[in-house]
Parts: sequence; structure tokens; C-alpha cells
Amino acid sequence: MPPHLLQNFLPAHLQYGILSLAMIARVTLEIALRKEFDYSIPPALSEQIEVGTRVQVPFGPRKVLGCVTGLAEESAHAGLKPILKVIGAQTLVTPKVLKLARWIADYYCCAPEVALKSVLPDAVRQEQAGWRELLFVHALPFNGDLPKLSKRQKEIWHIIEERRELPLKELLEIADTAASTIRRLEDKGLVAISAQISERDPYAREHFLPTQPLPLNPPQAKALDTVVAAMDQSVTQQLPESLAKVGRGVPTPPVSIQQKRDGAVGTPRPTTPRPFLLHGVTGSGKTEVYLQAIAHALKQGQGAIVLVPEISLTPQTVERFKARFSSGSTQTLVAVLHSHLSAGERHDEWHKIRQGRARIVIGARSAIFAPIDPLGLIIVDEEHENSYKQEEAPRYHARDVAIMRGQMEGATVVLGSATPSLESYYNCTIGKYRLLGMPERADDKKMPHVQVVDMRQTLRKGKGTPIFSPPRACSSLSPTALDNFSAPAAAAAA
Repeated sequence: MPPHLLQNFLPAHLQYGILSLAMIARVTLEIALRKEFDYSIPPALSEQIEVGTRVQVPFGPRKVLGCVTGLAEESAHAGLKPILKVIGAQTLVTPKVLKLARWIADYYCCAPEVALKSVLPDAVRQEQAGWRELLFVHALPFNGDLPKLSKRQKEIWHIIEERRELPLKELLEIADTAASTIRRLEDKGLVAISAQISERDPYAREHFLPTQPLPLNPPQAKALDTVVAAMDQSVTQQLPESLAKVGRGVPTPPVSIQQKRDGAVGTPRPTTPRPFLLHGVTGSGKTEVYLQAIAHALKQGQGAIVLVPEISLTPQTVERFKARFSSGSTQTLVAVLHSHLSAGERHDEWHKIRQGRARIVIGARSAIFAPIDPLGLIIVDEEHENSYKQEEAPRYHARDVAIMRGQMEGATVVLGSATPSLESYYNCTIGKYRLLGMPERADDKKMPHVQVVDMRQTLRKGKGTPIFSPPRACSSLSPTALDNFSAPAAAAAA
């Protein structure tokens, strides 16, 4: 009889010892109760459950979903209910992201359940798998003469034979035929029709021409070298302690299975380099510095997260990143996460990251929770933007969460802006951040001339509220242009 059932037949003073023989999962439910609940792990699920696993558990008369946030060998409670089933074939919340969610709950004063919900997209948290399946037609190997086919069937067979494999829906459109005709070919052993997972890629129809790194000017090269040096230092410090002791005759302490499953054992926490504030004027080439720093992270076997404001996440921005990493030694998928994706597209993009196929993530503030592992570089472009602040609970600031995640995982953090926020610039003055300056444009063009005009003087001289500054601020214009420029202002004042 399993221990969790045997305990019901024993005196209370013996139940605790029997229960300690069973593995216990501490589960945070998707109900804001601000506490964990203990559940027993059935033997059939013992190999599937670890920290971060999504599970379904009984809660009173209901069945609710939750996340395993801890494992234990003992519980102070008797008569634990067993976990009903595991959701998903892979652990969705990594121990590192779980640690970050706990920090968010503590720092931003919200329920842990709310913080856990924020690190997983809604499409990923569903009980049923969100993959899209399509019917595909495959040409089967055939020796000898073809069976007797009609003229129409031969035409369709030649299309399938040429393509070897294609979606059934596409074949029906190309051949202008019905599914029953394809089924007849299947009955004759010429083709096979089967369901396959078809990923939803929002950029599947786009063709990206590979690009090469551009030459850097001295300020760009200095900034890149500084960031790369910090990344190399972080990687060196993340080497396992056991490797550092090789050859010195110092044995490493034994590690229990429980410690491994809890995620408590691994590399020692590195001394993370201070975050960088890349203060570069508009057009100074900050993006090229980002791209070459990401390429360095990929060569080290690490991934990168790039945060950009939602308004800046244009197709041109995505194209620049996808084109750079579409070929060569640093070739990898670039996942995009933002609010304009459909639920299905967001589901598939997230799983590309979790499966390790996409090692670069570019997106808005929620992309900071992308399960990149190992993470080497976090870039927050336009770090002064207010859109990085979440308006509903948990009311986190993606820039601050990025810095904390970098500290937790030993990743280098780069904040970029042409107009840095006051708090970031202050952190540079007190030594918390390191300031990198790029005061000139990458193409050596001059910055536009800017003149500050006191509109209060214009208000005192004229009638009404002035809309435009007086012509003296535009002295470089021709007299005709000045007349055209000042005419609307005069009409508005009248």
C-alpha cells in the first residue's frame, strides 16, 4: 500500500514518519492565497515532476492548475492528496525564472501566484496543448509500375511526387480537387496522409537577406570591447567550483538527489559586472553594438534578450536582427514576443525559446521572462521609456527586473538610450552603473542645430497664445519661407 494511504490506518504519532518516506511537492495554485500547498507525488509521476512543473491538483471539490515551487521529503500535514496529472511534456517555469518571480512578488508586494502568472503567457498556461496540427500528404516510395490511375489522378500524383510532401490544404488549392481524390491515391498505396504540428510563425512569409557586421568607429569599438570584456569575465566566474579544484586534490562534497531536484546545486553565484548605461546620441550606431555583442554571446554558447518599447518593435527592427543571425557561425532562430501576436503565435514562439531552438529573444517588457538558458546578455533599448512599467499587478518595471535577472544569472546588462532616465544617470554618478558614451553619429554627420526660444517673450509682445516661435529662430530660411512660416501663426493669433 502506498505511504500516503497507509498513514490513514496508523496512529497520529506514527503518521508523520510514514509520510516522510514519500516525496512531497509544494504547489502554488493559480488562486491568490499567498501560500503553498503540499501534495503527494504518485509513483507513476515521480520521474516527471520537478521544480517548475505545471500540474493539476484537487482543491476541495475542484481541480485546479498550479506550479511545483518546491520538493520535500516530509510534510507537517497528514492525509495529503496526490497530484492528478502533469501539464505539458516539459517543465515550463525554469528554477531561475521561478526565483525571479519570487523576487517580483516580494519587491512589488503582490501575491506569488500573480507573479508566477506574469512569467508565462496565457497561451502557454492552458491545460490543453496549444499546438496547431495540419494534415500533410507524403509521397510513398513505389517500385514497379503504377496502378491504374485516371488522368486527373495522374496529374495530382505528379504534383505530389515533385513536392514529396506538402499540406493537404495547399494541395487541394493547387490541384483544384477534392480530398476524396487524394484519399483514393492513399488507398492505392501511393501517398500517406498524416497529421503534423505546424508552427505559426508571424514572419514565415518574410525573406531576410543575411547581413554582415559593419565596421565600428572608435566610440563604438570602445563600448563593444568593454561589454565583451565584462561578458568574458562573467563566463569565467561561472565555471563550476569543482573544475576550479581539479588538480588541487580537494574533493567536492556529495550532492543528494533532493538537492539536484530542487535546483539548489549548480554553479556558484558569480560576481555579476555592473550594468552598463550606453549613452549614445540618435544615429550613433547603438544597434550595431548590440548585434555584435549578441554574436559574442552566441559564440560562448549563451543566449540574449533584447527589450524594446512596444512602439519601436517595428518590422524593420525585427528584420535587422533576423537578417544578422540567419546564417553563419552564429545562426539561430530569433523569437519575437509582443502583444500584437495571436495566442497561437505567442505559444509557438515561447516554445521555440524553451526548447532551445531560439537563442535570441526580442520583444516588449514581458520578454524579460523568456526562458533563455544559459543567459549571457540582456539589452534594454530606450531604457527611459515609460512603457517598460507594467500598469496592472504585478506592477514591475522591466528595466529593473532585467537588472535583477542579470545579477541572479550572471548575465551582462546593457541599458541604451539617447536620453537616459534620471535614475539611471544618477546610478552612473554613484558607481552602481558604468557609463559608456557615444557622442557622435556613426556616419560622421553633424547633429542638427538646436536653439532654445523663450516663448514667454513672444506671449508678452503679441495677442493670444503663440503657436510657433518667432522668425528669428528660423533665420536660415529664405524671406519667402519666413513669410509662409509666420502667416499661420498670425492668423491663429487673430
